[in-house]
Amino acid sequence: MQVLVVEDTKISKTACSATFQTGHFDDDDDCHGLSHLLEHMLFLGNASTDVANAFGDFVSAHGGTLNASTGTETSSYFFDIFSDVFDDALAQFSAMLFSPLLQTTYIEKEIQAIDAEFKLKQKDDLRRLYQVHKETCNPNHPFSKFSVGNRQTFEKFSALELQKKLRRLHQRYYQSANLCLSVISSLPISETKLIVEKHFSHWKHGKKIKRDAYPALYLKHQLGVLIQITPLQKAQRLIITFALPAQNQHYRAKPLAIISHILGDEGYGGLLDYYKGKNWATSLSAGGGIEGSNFKDFNINLQLTDKGLNSIEGILSALFSYLELIKKQGVESWRLVEMARLNTLAWRYGENPKPIDEVLKLSHNMVDYPPEHVVAGDYLFDKASPAMTYSMLDFFSANNMRLKLIYQSQKTDTVARWYDTPYKISQLPPAIVESTKSVKPIDSLTLPKANRYLSDINQLAIKEDEYTLPTLIHHQPGLDLWFGQDQQFQQPKGDCFLTFDCPAITQGIEIATYKRLWVALINEKLTQKYYQANLAGLHFHLYPHQGGFSLQTNGFSAKQLHFCTDLLTQIVVNEDFKSSFEQVKNGQVQLLNNSLLNKPINRLFTRLSVLLQQYNYAPIDMAEIMGKAQLKHVIETKNSLLGQFNLEGMMYGNWSIEKANEAVDKVRAFRQLYAHSTPLSKGLVDLTQKPVQVHFVDCQHNDDAVVMYFQAPSACTEDIALTMLFEQMIATPFFNQMRTERQVGYLVGSGYLPYNQHPGIALYIQSPNFSANQIIIAMQQFLSEFLQSLNDYQEIWTALKAGLIRQLSQTDSHLSMKSQRLWMCIGNKDFTFSQNSKMIAVIEQLTFSQMFEFSQRLMWQKKCGELILISSKHKVKTANDWQEITSISEFKHQAHYLS
Repeated sequence: MQVLVVEDTKISKTACSATFQTGHFDDDDDCHGLSHLLEHMLFLGNASTDVANAFGDFVSAHGGTLNASTGTETSSYFFDIFSDVFDDALAQFSAMLFSPLLQTTYIEKEIQAIDAEFKLKQKDDLRRLYQVHKETCNPNHPFSKFSVGNRQTFEKFSALELQKKLRRLHQRYYQSANLCLSVISSLPISETKLIVEKHFSHWKHGKKIKRDAYPALYLKHQLGVLIQITPLQKAQRLIITFALPAQNQHYRAKPLAIISHILGDEGYGGLLDYYKGKNWATSLSAGGGIEGSNFKDFNINLQLTDKGLNSIEGILSALFSYLELIKKQGVESWRLVEMARLNTLAWRYGENPKPIDEVLKLSHNMVDYPPEHVVAGDYLFDKASPAMTYSMLDFFSANNMRLKLIYQSQKTDTVARWYDTPYKISQLPPAIVESTKSVKPIDSLTLPKANRYLSDINQLAIKEDEYTLPTLIHHQPGLDLWFGQDQQFQQPKGDCFLTFDCPAITQGIEIATYKRLWVALINEKLTQKYYQANLAGLHFHLYPHQGGFSLQTNGFSAKQLHFCTDLLTQIVVNEDFKSSFEQVKNGQVQLLNNSLLNKPINRLFTRLSVLLQQYNYAPIDMAEIMGKAQLKHVIETKNSLLGQFNLEGMMYGNWSIEKANEAVDKVRAFRQLYAHSTPLSKGLVDLTQKPVQVHFVDCQHNDDAVVMYFQAPSACTEDIALTMLFEQMIATPFFNQMRTERQVGYLVGSGYLPYNQHPGIALYIQSPNFSANQIIIAMQQFLSEFLQSLNDYQEIWTALKAGLIRQLSQTDSHLSMKSQRLWMCIGNKDFTFSQNSKMIAVIEQLTFSQMFEFSQRLMWQKKCGELILISSKHKVKTANDWQEITSISEFKHQAHYLS
């Protein structure tokens, strides 16, 4: 058994991941989905406890999370938890993995759950495309197996027969020789090591699994093919795939990373720039694709325009012309040095991921890399080889290519099993093959130049203790600028924020829609112009929000303040959108219209924010306006937004006050060009003055779904604390009852959901088997029973409070997380940056009787609000005292708003 232990004294939790070298490739040939079923069953009782989800409940009660995933050749189980209970947690984790009961009663229930999961994905175009991929590869390769499983794959076996299959699968593959375990903990390495040995040393050693070599992923007639696929969502995509051998052994040379780096360049003169100039494509990504122990797909993914759909030969001709250019001059030594430098910067100065994400990655790396490179294998680039890159380019040929053309209204002759995806596979037409041969150079195509944004990393600024927390360093009407100097992470990085509150946004949905389009057009231009800056670790994010729009930059600090102020100017002066207007507008219309095909739960939560937030609008309503938008509307909107605004900003990171003041001068000069306003009040609908509100949302999905939202009485610290505690108290029993025991739905959960800092709770269920009426009855029954048994939770009250206090006390894991938190404090008018400390003090004083009283008020609508959102294909019976929202605009017009 391989074990990796990492000590990190900056965290308060321990994260652990167990990855077994087995996945759906090992499913029985007559029972696809078996590995997925086994993953589900491991949570439902073991030799130490027959209580379903006992370990999940324990993790949740101690401030942690638990999850699992079944892949093609690996299966992973991972969790995090406060370090002082890691010993108890690992004992339960080991028992869960080692000795599952695999009870037949739960096998039958989890088949229902897996079938619900399968049905949930039946309208997911990615999953539908994936199934076509499986059906058009070698049927003797295990990739062709149906990985998820459903009722149909399982029902031909009795529960006892499935139990035997599951035990056989578990006994063969869930053994120590097949396990990679990784732990990141605040505990000393020696202590963590002893805990691991204590709970895993009894596992039988077993033998390393010897596998027969897999056959080729594709047969000869499955290459050099065109696959036409009809999606559900409106989409126009071309995926160009080249079949390659496995790449794991080349991790230090990374030949495909070099090819991806060049093909995917979005700057001037690149392949995407050429396609945009021809009005053939709006986006390009290179390098993705499935991979495994004996295969790797290299994908070039294009979003096509209408013209591009009819220009496949030209698209391929340009691609192969560019590939020839790479072969001639694209693998020069300076380019390899630059890529190695980019990898080194990412390795040395990357943001620390969450421990639970990092520990999962490490357990997978233990499968892929030798022990000495488990931590750094993803970044190593010390064996770069032009010869290796050229050898991979030899696979980029028409007879080794698969084209997937995805758009609606095309002729197909086959329907994929399980997901009912219409498709057709045929040999590449001769004209397309010919377009890849004897290609001529294209003068406008050029390879990426040396990255001018790569510079020596600047030294850390001299500490200035008065700026440890953000300080208001400039104030004038319509402009507040804050500065803080990071002294915790000691990295040459920083974050800048500028947010515009624009009174013009109160004019309604039209200006909000045109604002969205204007921001998209600006992003289109700036992304191309500053593509190399992004590669070099200097990022920007321009986005609309309900009060206006915001600009954020982050990354290396050396050139960032100049970068940020330069972007500010670019946003204002840029008005030349003629060449990209129709492309970008059509993309926005497509995004807005496709929201109808989102899964019901997503649709309901989107509509919830639309109903509650004063200046938020439904995507489907915006789509109609967007479709009629003209360039003059965008220019008029830009002028209206910038005609008068309030600007607030913060710089936080590796800068001195002198550098910050230089940036202030530039922002102030910009500010003086425009009229100012006060900060915009963004209202929140007050539900506490209304009866129960109910709203129906259309969705093109067969599942029914319900969201119940409860709005707390006020936004005072005590109500925020009580709302958060109540959600934590109800979360586990709600999931266990609705999902595990009663199988009401597959998507089941709860969440603390504040809007405009006002606290609230959402309960949600989506189900393929229960109607919305049945879901509502089940939820109301649960809530009634929960409130009646509320006193039973008094025994966990102290632990519940302690867990929330520990969550609020956790330190930021990286600089950007801290910057975001501090910026949110400014937005919430918490200028002492002490909201969490105040919250902790309030929580410590709260009594269970206060929680009892609050729970009754929240659930029975005493000075609280309730909004129920429903998506259903069936007629829904509502209570007599519910008030239906039939018009969003009318509801918001009549609403009382909380400021």
